[in-house]
Formats: sequence, C-alpha cells, structure tokens
Amino acid sequence: MFDTQSNLARLDNFFSKKSSIFAAELVFSFQFSVFRNNMRSDTKEIYEQKVNQVIDFVSANLHQPLMLDEMAAHIFASQRQLLRIMRTALNESLSAYVARQRIERAVMYMQTEKMCLTTLAEKVGYDNAQSFSKAFKKQFGQSPKAYLRELQARQLAYVKTGDNAQNHLQPVVCEEDEMDLVYIRIFGKYGDTEPYETAWSSLIRFMADNEALSETTRFIGISFSNPHVTKSEQCRFYACATTPKKIVPKGAFGTIGVKLGKYAVYTLKGSYSGLQEIYSKISVNFPFSMRHAITFEEYLNSPQNTKEEDLLTKIYIPIN
Repeated sequence: MFDTQSNLARLDNFFSKKSSIFAAELVFSFQFSVFRNNMRSDTKEIYEQKVNQVIDFVSANLHQPLMLDEMAAHIFASQRQLLRIMRTALNESLSAYVARQRIERAVMYMQTEKMCLTTLAEKVGYDNAQSFSKAFKKQFGQSPKAYLRELQARQLAYVKTGDNAQNHLQPVVCEEDEMDLVYIRIFGKYGDTEPYETAWSSLIRFMADNEALSETTRFIGISFSNPHVTKSEQCRFYACATTPKKIVPKGAFGTIGVKLGKYAVYTLKGSYSGLQEIYSKISVNFPFSMRHAITFEEYLNSPQNTKEEDLLTKIYIPIN
C-alpha cells in the first residue's frame, strides 16, 4: 500500500543528506581555493626572491666565469629551472643578460679610468682582449675605443643643451657610514610614473609591516644602468630604504649593503628629470678619481607633499 507519510519522510531524509553533502563540498571547495591561492602566493614569492638572488649574484661577480651550475646552486634550483625563471623575469635569456651586463660594466670602467684592453677584459670576466672586443662589437657594433668616443660626444651634447644652472653645481666631499638597505627592483624607463609609485608604496608598506620605519629612515635610489648605454626598458633601479635591523628578504624585497667610504655629493633642487643631466656632466667632466662602489641618490622630501620645484635630491658619487 502507498504510504505517503513514510515516503515523504524518506524524501526529506534524502534531501537533508544531500544538502549536508553539498554544504560540505562547498566548504571543501572554498578551503581548497584558499589553499591553492596561498600556494600560488608562496610560489610567486619564492620565484621573485630567486630572481633577486640571481641578479645580485651576477652583478657582484661579473669578473668571474659565472658558470650555469654555480648560479643554479646559488638559488638551490636545477639549471633548467634557473633558465626558465630568468627568461621569464628578464625577457631575455640568462646568457644574453650576463653578456650585456659584462659589456655595460666595461663601459662604466672605461668612463672612470684608463686601462689597457687586457685588464678591462679581465675585470668583466673575459679570458683575453680578443674575446672581449668581439663581444663588445657584437653588442654595440663598434670597437670599445670608437664607442667611448661616440658616447662622450653624445653626453657632452646632452649637457650643453640642458639647464645651464646645473652646470654650476658644486659637489661637497663627505664620508658615509655603511648602510643596510631593503630594496624592491624596477626594470624599465627611469622615472616612469606608475611603476615607480607602485614600487615605493610597496616598499614603505613592507617596511611598516616589519616595524622598520622610523624618523631616521633614509630613502635611497640606486640606478644600475646608464640610459645613454642601456635600452630604456632594460634599465635597472632599486628603490631602497635604510633599515636599523636585520630584515629577511621576502618575495620581491631584497637586501643590499652600501660600504662606508668617501663621496662627492651633489644636491639637486627641483624635478627628478634633472638627475640625468647631472650624471652626464659627471661623465664628461668630473674633478675626482672615482672609486668602484655603488653610486646612489637620497631623496630628502617626498613628491607626495612637496612641490616639484622644491624637491631635494642628493647624488652620492664614490671617490678615492
């Protein structure tokens, strides 16, 4: 006999169980989504940290052979992983990046002191002058001597067509103590508004989260590329802040040290666009012997609350 009440009770029980299963599946789906997103976030941070480690390792060891197995071991990755990670980050192969860094470093040496081609080749990791000259011509299409002559002419023309007031800036010589810096890296055209604002905001937030911001925090910029030499999209800049305590590198944030030493310090008042003219002036006519160390900028006020014409920037050039 058809028992309506009994069947309704069974149906109610069935759907109740179904609802419980569906709810459990929703909870599991949500938890898995959170886990997956966290895993992706952790993976991204590890990836960014490894990129920073390789770039800094290359920069510090351009005088060395820089073997692939050595670089892979430095970041605890396989050679295949290393190549894949760096191509994605650099938009060029790791070998092309290293070769370019060697030649661009050589140009910097050529601008700051006179040395024979053999010595220059050794300082940027080449076995002999012939190998260096071949690599140099491959990158710039001319010999080192011809390229330097043409570069100096370009920089001189840039200075002559610039702001005459900056031609009269005089440096002050001072001694600077060691600095421990936290940085975030930017690849691209110097001063490009959006990526620079994003980077500085991220850096300040990271410092605040690590309770490393104070009234004595100094905000530092390090430009590793000469835009007269390096393509604008390949220029490398570190937005930095001094830290009074040890900060563990995490994700896009790395650490770097500036050693104590003597500096010639220029002070620029006004727009950051005037910085390149000062650097060009220094390259053309600098009254000191340059020391091979990090050149850096210090920003004494913020464009967030300062008129452009009142911005103050100090440029520290390492000297002997």
